[in-house]
Amino acid sequence: MALVVCSNLESDATTVGRDQSIFKPYSFRNALSSTMTLPKNCQVALESVKYNLNGTVAIGHNSYIMYFYFGEDLDATEDMDYSTAYPIRIPLVDVPPNQVIELSFTDLVARIQVQLNKFVYHPNLRDLVVCNVNKDTTTGELEGIEIQFGQYTGSESTIPVEAVEFGNPAYINEEQGWSYDEGTFTTNGDAVDNDFPAVALLSDKPISLNDGELIVDFSSANEANVEWRVGLSRFLNRTNNAYDIGFWPMFMSDAGSSSELEGPQPGNTKESGLMFADYLVCRVGDELKVCHTSGNSTYADTPTWLDVEMGNSAVPADYNLSTNASSFTKVKFECQGQRIKISMLEEDDTAHILYDYDSTYEDTQILKPINQSCWTMYPVLSIERDATTNGQSLVVDTFIPCDNILNHNINDVNNSWYQSVQADDEPYGDTGVARELETRPWNDEQEDKATYNIQAEINASGAIDLSSKIISQPSEQYVPSNGANSKSILGLPTSIMTAEYTSDLSPETTRIRGTDRPELLSTRTMFVRLENFTQECANARQGNRSKIIAHLPREISTNKRIFYQPNQRVYLDLNNSEPLNVNSFDISFCYSNEQYATNVSGQSVVVLHFKSKDS
Repeated sequence: MALVVCSNLESDATTVGRDQSIFKPYSFRNALSSTMTLPKNCQVALESVKYNLNGTVAIGHNSYIMYFYFGEDLDATEDMDYSTAYPIRIPLVDVPPNQVIELSFTDLVARIQVQLNKFVYHPNLRDLVVCNVNKDTTTGELEGIEIQFGQYTGSESTIPVEAVEFGNPAYINEEQGWSYDEGTFTTNGDAVDNDFPAVALLSDKPISLNDGELIVDFSSANEANVEWRVGLSRFLNRTNNAYDIGFWPMFMSDAGSSSELEGPQPGNTKESGLMFADYLVCRVGDELKVCHTSGNSTYADTPTWLDVEMGNSAVPADYNLSTNASSFTKVKFECQGQRIKISMLEEDDTAHILYDYDSTYEDTQILKPINQSCWTMYPVLSIERDATTNGQSLVVDTFIPCDNILNHNINDVNNSWYQSVQADDEPYGDTGVARELETRPWNDEQEDKATYNIQAEINASGAIDLSSKIISQPSEQYVPSNGANSKSILGLPTSIMTAEYTSDLSPETTRIRGTDRPELLSTRTMFVRLENFTQECANARQGNRSKIIAHLPREISTNKRIFYQPNQRVYLDLNNSEPLNVNSFDISFCYSNEQYATNVSGQSVVVLHFKSKDS
């Protein structure tokens, strides 16, 4: 029998110089000054081990999960039917499958900031999340994470530069039948199929939901007595079906479209083959109409294109745009929180309110609130056209977007929440999640919408009057939140934290602060390997042979010395039929994926026990 003591350093205080490459605490070699001979049929076992953890935490793929929620505060009696939002699942760190990274708490907080700015999809909050390490102001001790949610409230008009086809697929591989230049959208006769309107979505940046505006001059199209449409829409990136590419969500129905209207329907239907928009002002025949995608449980809980009954405003119902007695030339959309306000403007910009939310309206007279599916909306323009009737224009006069957004690639699946769920499961995506959201009672014309009272405005701080929440443990109220497990590592005192306004930040910024010392628990246990011997071990997780000789206990916390001695030795055969001459011992610490555990620091000591199999 023999005990062999292996170590990379003489003590934790030893400074490693040029020999560091072979004396790393997680991978080192001890060379013998003379050869050691082990008997035939020898076995090896771990006698004991001592190692230090350096204050970093080992994190694997999807190790720690939190959820972000930006929506209504729910009281004790309310469930998600009272919310226009859906909790967004966020891994604290983006780690590829079967890999491990080791981070200090400071590095972890920096990574969380990146993740939040990636997954906080609301355009007014996006890229404005700031995360800091929170420390006690007196003692300087770590207290957890601080998260600040900024909010864009700018008011500069920027005319969109880019436009993409957003209508019937007849234009694929041929001329699209329209042009767009510095705000002017004009039809032409280039398209082969003239049965469909020209439709474009202006794709630079989404409209701000805090003082956002869109003003479009429709006088050219209206004077030519052709039908036109101006609206706001989410981007649909469907490319899987040659019939309905990119212009209506898979789960939406045409069952509620108005059959009594003459000519093409104001919204999208399979029969009319027009376009999609979340909110739309349009000329149908000679009449002015307002439409939105709303729910109606009459049609099997499927969101549907519905006309809003007008006439409770300064513009009469079924206003005749052919005679145009009020000389309207422009339509104006304003976004304030969850509310849409629509006005018709005369040439001198005198405004006549076409629609503004009023809680006394009937359900069929209320536009849906701006909900999570349509947080990210762009201007959408459409004009009827054919080979001989074209050359009419819609001109963008004013557009106030969210200029805080850094990456505005409209084809990125993380461009919006709706696009992210659409891309989850090809070819149609997990649009059932959006369907569940958009069929809640607040979006059902068969329900009493006033019961839910969801139409958030701008509050006294100048911000959208909704709450930012971090959900760090599963909640029975804010669902889904399954798998959330980040409360302890973030130092959060409660599992649902709501960001609060505070006097030391800008008026529209809210903050969440961790006040409990984070428990930096590694999510990956460690193993010790004897690299240069002939023992056999199968790592079934990796599907290969390994040199692992023992499984080490999961640490209670990081930044501490750990000593471990197994209650019972587990011996592995070296499979040597003859005596074995040994010149060195190569030791390493690893995770289950065989990756080095580089959070081991200082002096590592591994004591090996060798014996003959027959003894």
